[in-house]
Amino acid sequence: MIELANGCIRIGISGTDGSIQSLFDQRSNKEYVAADGAGEPFRLETDGGIRSAFEQFSCEERQTAGKQEASLTWRVSEGLTVKAVISISEGCDEIEFRCEAMNETNDRIVSLEYPIIGGIGAITEGGENDYAAHSFATGFKVRNPLKHFEKDGAGLRFMPYPESFSGASMQFFTYYGLNEGGLYFAALDGEGYAKWLNFYKNDGGLLEASFIHGCEDMGAGKGIRTDYPIVVKPLEGRDWYEAADLYKAWAERQSWCSKGKLIDRKDEDSCKWLHETMGAATFGINAGSDRTEWLRKYHEHIRTPMFHILGPDWSNAPQTFYKGVPGGFDDWFPTRFNRENIEAMKGYGDKYAPFEFDYLFHMEGADGERGKEAAQKFPEKEKLKSIDAYRFPFICPAADYTQQFHVDRDEALQRNDDVDSIYYDISANNIMKICLDDSHGHPVGAGRAINEAYRQNYIRTKAAMIEAAGRYVPMGTEMMNETLLDVLDYYQARAGGQPAAPLEGYPLRDLLKTGEAELIPMFAYVYHEYGAVRLDGWGKLVEEIGSLYYFTVARTYLWGGLYELNYEYSPMEALDGRENTPEEHYYPFEPRGYAFSAVRADYLAQFADLRTGAGNKYLAYGMMLPPLHFERGRISADWFHYNHGKETKEYNDSGELEVDAVVHSAWRYKEESVGLFFANVSGESRRVKASAEPIRYGLAGSSFQYVLHTGGAGGETTVLTPLGDGSFELDIPARSVVLLEIH
Repeated sequence: MIELANGCIRIGISGTDGSIQSLFDQRSNKEYVAADGAGEPFRLETDGGIRSAFEQFSCEERQTAGKQEASLTWRVSEGLTVKAVISISEGCDEIEFRCEAMNETNDRIVSLEYPIIGGIGAITEGGENDYAAHSFATGFKVRNPLKHFEKDGAGLRFMPYPESFSGASMQFFTYYGLNEGGLYFAALDGEGYAKWLNFYKNDGGLLEASFIHGCEDMGAGKGIRTDYPIVVKPLEGRDWYEAADLYKAWAERQSWCSKGKLIDRKDEDSCKWLHETMGAATFGINAGSDRTEWLRKYHEHIRTPMFHILGPDWSNAPQTFYKGVPGGFDDWFPTRFNRENIEAMKGYGDKYAPFEFDYLFHMEGADGERGKEAAQKFPEKEKLKSIDAYRFPFICPAADYTQQFHVDRDEALQRNDDVDSIYYDISANNIMKICLDDSHGHPVGAGRAINEAYRQNYIRTKAAMIEAAGRYVPMGTEMMNETLLDVLDYYQARAGGQPAAPLEGYPLRDLLKTGEAELIPMFAYVYHEYGAVRLDGWGKLVEEIGSLYYFTVARTYLWGGLYELNYEYSPMEALDGRENTPEEHYYPFEPRGYAFSAVRADYLAQFADLRTGAGNKYLAYGMMLPPLHFERGRISADWFHYNHGKETKEYNDSGELEVDAVVHSAWRYKEESVGLFFANVSGESRRVKASAEPIRYGLAGSSFQYVLHTGGAGGETTVLTPLGDGSFELDIPARSVVLLEIH
């Protein structure tokens, strides 16, 4: 076995096939690869299929000043060679992997999977305190993945929606045993190349971590080379925050953070109303029908302004969830906004954004022939590396027609209707960044080129809308990808409502329903202070959705988001026995008759008030901190999920979920203060006893003031005196939220 080692880490490589046989943490004396459990050395995908067999293998070791390297070469077949370099620097506990495939054949290389680290077993006894935390969607954590992942079943490989990086919004994941070690895996790619971040159970029944690199330019005689390193690093096991801190240190230096933190941006480079005055959000209220009665009812209880992403039923040609979408420019205009809705929103201080199916295109509609020329060409279904089928008609963002149409459509929308914002569904964050039609001016494959085309379409369109409006116009999308953080202002998510929500997270849905998998604020922890407000929750103000509502609202706000009331696949709340009809909607939902709940609206109002009031500087601009450790208690919450497509298995699903009775988060504002949020989501009063160390949070000085803020219109502010041991006690009434500010 070939070994590279220093005082921190050791890696063992097979001398016969180059597979990774050992990954050993020298400091903790912990081995992560089981004996005889190694994975395949690589997986090379060509048009002919995936292979890991080879005709010849060689390895050359070399040592330079402060660095050890192993250069591996596999002669796969005549004219086809895979190479990799593994390196360790002196005094560094990080292993770096780089790879390439050279092609002198008429075959096309599609992807290269490397490194592959197989044979990973349990870290803690029985795996009971083991966790996989992955940036899938915006962050999920799975307990005991060795037990709960299934070969060709639950796991994190070829994930579907959202397709940012095969489902991941960032390029890292971690596997750790709580306080007993773990591993950090990351692709340090600042350019947005296509890749898949995999952690799953392999054929041997053990866990496997790997990275698949998509070929950016497929063709005869063309190879693939990664210009970025994959890094693997041992951890202490201090929860997922340990890995997120490592990734954040790298991520903050990337181009998508170059605009700096939100709090430091000029007014012309950010949207104050989005961050400071919006207390809640709605999604999917009909744009073309009078909904003023519902708007009035919301504002009787939720006293802050609200941000509305209106439904798609405003375009000239139908834009629906079941009857089709518009094609070119003439299918969009003239628009059909209901003016009573717009005027009512203005009266309340609300803002709105039209919903657009951004890259879906009616190929038989306006500009149909140009749309067909610009059509995005995906690989065959069996080669997609996604369980999504991609049955819809997309246009490629790099095509000349698409680039011009994207700007012209939304510049005209801004000039004609003076919209407050623009929202894109089916756009950059949830379409696979691959196109095989090089007539659009990009290479065949082209992950990075496609990503950059999306960026440029957003940048140019946003600039045109801002010029037309004479003010900043925020732009939002369905889901989020880190490479667009400097362009987008907000995004819509649904995972915060899981299991009472659709889409992202559904490969883990069965585990989410049992509590073995859960959402974590991974994206917010890394990037919150740099922007992109999260709209999440998938809620309704009705009793029928269950008591999980109280938990979901609290978690959404305390993780820095705006709670979203959603009306895409089901009616609005019934007012005096009346609800909106399917005939006026863009999806043929089933009538429900579920009455508006003032109790639920008043609960939401507490958080909206805190978001726009005392908690704003933290929840809008703050940096997320690891939470305090204290006894939170557990409760059982019921849920009912009917706001979904009727053809899906999740429709009318229901159950119970055990959750924390007290939802908590910690934030720092600049170097000035820390905000500790506590929401009691149970039906009875709760006492919280915890301890904070202001110095640990980076606050200067030797004495600190503790100020307690309660949520809601009648909120109070009191000065709190910590106990002699530095801890504090809070009595939190049922279903209420407080902020303890330390400065």
